[in-house]
Amino acid sequence: MSPKKKNKKKFLSAWIAVGIFIVLVGISVYLDRGDAIDRNKIKIFEVVKDDLISFELTNNTSKETVLCVKDGNDWAMVKPKPYELEKTEVDVVASNIASLTIDRKIEKPESPASYGLEKPSNTVSFTLKSGKKSTLLIGDKNPTGTFYYVKDKNKAEIYVAYGFSIETLIKTADSLRKKSIFEMDTAKISRVDIKSEAKEFSLVKDGDKKWLINPYGFKANNEEVEKYIAKMKELKAIGIVDDNGWDLNKYGIQAPRFTLAVTLSDNRKINVLIGKKHLTKDADYAKIENSPVIYAIDSEFLKGADKAYNSFRDKLVIDLAAKDINEVEIVKGKKRITAKKGTDGKYSITEPVLPPSKKGAEVLFPELVRSMVSFSVKSFVDDSGRKFENYGLKNPAFVVSIYGTENNERKLKAKVSFGDAVKTDYYAKIDSSESVFSVSGDAMGKVKEIESAVEKK
Repeated sequence: MSPKKKNKKKFLSAWIAVGIFIVLVGISVYLDRGDAIDRNKIKIFEVVKDDLISFELTNNTSKETVLCVKDGNDWAMVKPKPYELEKTEVDVVASNIASLTIDRKIEKPESPASYGLEKPSNTVSFTLKSGKKSTLLIGDKNPTGTFYYVKDKNKAEIYVAYGFSIETLIKTADSLRKKSIFEMDTAKISRVDIKSEAKEFSLVKDGDKKWLINPYGFKANNEEVEKYIAKMKELKAIGIVDDNGWDLNKYGIQAPRFTLAVTLSDNRKINVLIGKKHLTKDADYAKIENSPVIYAIDSEFLKGADKAYNSFRDKLVIDLAAKDINEVEIVKGKKRITAKKGTDGKYSITEPVLPPSKKGAEVLFPELVRSMVSFSVKSFVDDSGRKFENYGLKNPAFVVSIYGTENNERKLKAKVSFGDAVKTDYYAKIDSSESVFSVSGDAMGKVKEIESAVEKK
């Protein structure tokens, strides 16, 4: 084909597309013509959400009917089976039945068949406390695909309803089934147990609502624990694999590769077992203990949940107030530098005795104290309490002790040993723990500045 003919064909195709669009818009305007005065003020049914006692969603194509009835303050599924319900999903359906978002009423409608309402694709029937029953017929989408044609089964009026509002009512049983794995009030969690082949530990809330890591007794970072719990709360299955998954070996749950359990303050426990990877999806098989249902959960959850206990540890290992410190001692081998704070808040070096020319070192102590009283680690390296020589801590390069006064007596507040350098960081440990950790070189840098100022000629 010549270039000239090709261009002519493209030009013709473009005009055909424009023509089709204009026709669709024209049809949409014709079919959707409505009363502008009523726009956004129309209600098909007068319904108060709390008056609903049942609703039935029927898909006339798949022939599935979902019947849910009010059970006290909750909803229960009756058809097609008594499956557990996802509370938030069911609440959306009930809310939208009570407040359908209608755009307008069609002024002079054609026959219901013109709108797909003679044989509706879906119907929504519901019953109120008064015994009154109503049915919403859902027909075709309008030509632009943004609205649905709907009507009350018992009335002649035809309406145009927003697609997003109607699509909350076009639900299957599976879409309403419970998929929240950890259905709980996070404020009531008192314990989280984490277990895999390589590790087993617990996060336990103490009487002061602070989190501890057992069996080690380490202080946890509350913010990290709360973030972890929030992710658990958000976990929803991406699908239901098996309603009767008693063959646990099939899904790798007989010997799960990961177990996550939550204990609540009312002693209720939610124990989730995670087994093999899904055969075709980027998902893992999971099961709530004492339930036969096997779920598929996004594999990203396990990647984030499979944490080591050090991930939760509070990295602030010393947390004091500078005003409560009045003495600092730096030891390097047999050398000792001691400085005391006077009533004026300034530090004076008492050991060794320095000539006036070296007194400038004293101004460095407040900065050292500030770095020590809020002392954070970069990472935890070794909790074995052994082999300190591997980190230069058997004979540390420096030991820094800070003291305060309690009941008019000198009181050791914290003692930190600094070992070998690791690039710009240092291995260190505090006297109250056998753990080795790495710290930035800030505090060590200040110690070395003081040493240099004291020893310079």
